[in-house]
Amino acid sequence: MINFRIERSRAITIALVAFISLAVLFGGYSAAAYLKSPTTTEVSYRTLYVERGSLSHMGFFSNETVYRNGTPLGYYPEKITREIRGAYDYSTSPPERGTYSAVLRADYYVTANKKRISLKNTTIKRWEGDFSGSFSIPVNFNMTKLTGALADLREGTGLYRAASDVYLIVNVSVPGRKTFTQRINLIRNTAGMLALEGSLKSYKKVGRTVNTTVNTFSFLGKNVPVSTGRTVFPAMAFAFALPPLGFTYTRRERKPKDELKGLRKFVVAGTPSGVPDDPIELDSVEDLERVFDLVDKPIVHRVENGEDVYSITDGEVVYEYRAGNNGAS
Repeated sequence: MINFRIERSRAITIALVAFISLAVLFGGYSAAAYLKSPTTTEVSYRTLYVERGSLSHMGFFSNETVYRNGTPLGYYPEKITREIRGAYDYSTSPPERGTYSAVLRADYYVTANKKRISLKNTTIKRWEGDFSGSFSIPVNFNMTKLTGALADLREGTGLYRAASDVYLIVNVSVPGRKTFTQRINLIRNTAGMLALEGSLKSYKKVGRTVNTTVNTFSFLGKNVPVSTGRTVFPAMAFAFALPPLGFTYTRRERKPKDELKGLRKFVVAGTPSGVPDDPIELDSVEDLERVFDLVDKPIVHRVENGEDVYSITDGEVVYEYRAGNNGAS
């Protein structure tokens, strides 16, 4: 019987150690899973295509004292500039096929109470066609004709404050792309200079690629996704921790209650002398407590045949309470 109890106790100990070890192991894997991101995202960019439109130009003058004909300038003196000639060039990389349309316009208007009122819109020149990779068109801003047309409009309408917008607008269409639109304005500033605004435009289309990788870590020679580990490993750790916790709780609950707790400070160890063969046996701790209150004598404790025996001697009378072997001493 003793060997059986020893073997059973050893088996319980081994099982508890195994459960605790597994709970700690899976707890460690749980911590590792939460310290590592479930996924890794990498973003890369690459240029899909580039479009570029530009107008190169030069001036021709009525007076070459300062500037010779064919001189390219950022600003041209309005009073002596007869023409601004140029070439509009468009290109795309990588080369693609497409269509284009361009128009050189002069829109005449007058302003009243800060409101623009259109008078006349004129198309000076129009271009359109197909291209492969690039195209070029000649552009001529004839200032003599433009100034004359504005003077004629003022004279004909009597609106001497009339003004004009002269501009080149280009639209390029390539299948699968957004339309490339460029507007180049001929502007006059208060200093009497002419300039071409918006003569250069570049557009670059960038593609964005996102690669998401599922992160894993090795467990028993297999790659386990981190997201799975965050779910499974805590559950396993909790499952293996339950038996030791339950065992501890059960053992604590099974710990015998000290029924003599209130009398323990009056108990002394020893063997009463002259114990009669027929002592008065008490059935409960309550009876022992009542006798103690009546006779006011110490309670003597001894172990006899594996039982705890508590005795109170009152003269030649001995009162005994046998509690059995409950582990008290």
